[in-house]
Amino acid sequence: MTSVAEPTQLVVALPHLGMVLSALDEARERAETDPGRLHADTRTSDVLGLALITLPAPERAAAALERWASIGGDRSGPALDRILAAVRAGFGRDHHGWTPLLGKNRIVGEVHGRMRSGGAEPASGEVSHGGGGAPVAIARPAWAHRPGTAPSGVVVGLIDTAMVSHDYLTGAWTGPYPGAGDGRPVRAETGHATFIAGLVRRYAPAATLSVHPVLDGTADAWTTAHRIVEAGRAGVDVLNLSFVCYTDDGAGPLVLATALERLGRDTVVVAAAGNHGYLADGRDRQPAFPAAFPNVVAVGAEGAGFSAKGPWITAVAPGTGLESTYLSGPVSVWEDPDGPGPAPATRHDRTFRGYARWSGTSFAAAVVSAMIAHRTVPGRISAAEVAARLLTPTADGKPVVLDPATAP
Repeated sequence: MTSVAEPTQLVVALPHLGMVLSALDEARERAETDPGRLHADTRTSDVLGLALITLPAPERAAAALERWASIGGDRSGPALDRILAAVRAGFGRDHHGWTPLLGKNRIVGEVHGRMRSGGAEPASGEVSHGGGGAPVAIARPAWAHRPGTAPSGVVVGLIDTAMVSHDYLTGAWTGPYPGAGDGRPVRAETGHATFIAGLVRRYAPAATLSVHPVLDGTADAWTTAHRIVEAGRAGVDVLNLSFVCYTDDGAGPLVLATALERLGRDTVVVAAAGNHGYLADGRDRQPAFPAAFPNVVAVGAEGAGFSAKGPWITAVAPGTGLESTYLSGPVSVWEDPDGPGPAPATRHDRTFRGYARWSGTSFAAAVVSAMIAHRTVPGRISAAEVAARLLTPTADGKPVVLDPATAP
């Protein structure tokens, strides 16, 4: 998965924008040969207090900035990483170690629960694939026949894909209404939000879902961050983030961290830990963001080999073979005949009738979001209070085990 945003855009704190642009201009002037304009469009966001700088020629910008900062560059490294290193080195040299606040505009992706062919490590910002497999069509389950519940006023926000129309979810969510399909098979990932919404509705039947679509296969952190702030301003009690991105240095992306800081302290953020638990050589412990941020409830799938591991994971919940609402009609699903082996995964069209069985940490996170929402009483018991009670740290430091079938 690639995005124009990943290799060409820089995020900078608004107070530092002018000095970073000046450094780019100065680097161009000092270049041995004219590299052309090093920065193009610049967008600013008062909501985030950040700016987005587009670099039309990252390789030329990296070389010019390395000369400006008087450092030797590793030309084999990604251009944007070289740019960040050069800017920090130059400012650190001139300002006694101080550097401007800046980072990358990374891509983000849904956590599908699919193993990447060959068992390869997910790249920075790539969709987190795991061993949960593709969704499987099922008949309408017994729980879907239960009558609805009057809304309690508790709101669960979803930053996810767009929703699809579904009888079970009628009246249970707000957000952009889905467009009509053209009858051709749609990607299985299209049903991600609808599957999560069904889980929340199933385990927190009185909650209302506030859906903010962004995960369309090319979503970047800049756009996603604005959706997070948008959801916070809409007054959500629980915010479910079933997407991931990774960083080479294990530090959280600046733009996502900034968005989370804009949320009210009573909003509980629940995020999927990622489905990269099948990776070897310690890579199964690679932190995935936003789950690995402090004050975010990072959720893994209990007992699932595809679930990520590591001390940053807060809780584990059921995430294997879950049943929920899904797409209706022809769906293009993947099949990987030898799992982590060399054979590539292929797509096949399958017919679904509104319900599916699926696995992944995305869905374990949705279960935890629902458990918190179900116990929240507006005006009396906040989601933050519920989360604190459910997530009391264990004596051995292991993730808290949560299950809606057994939790009080």
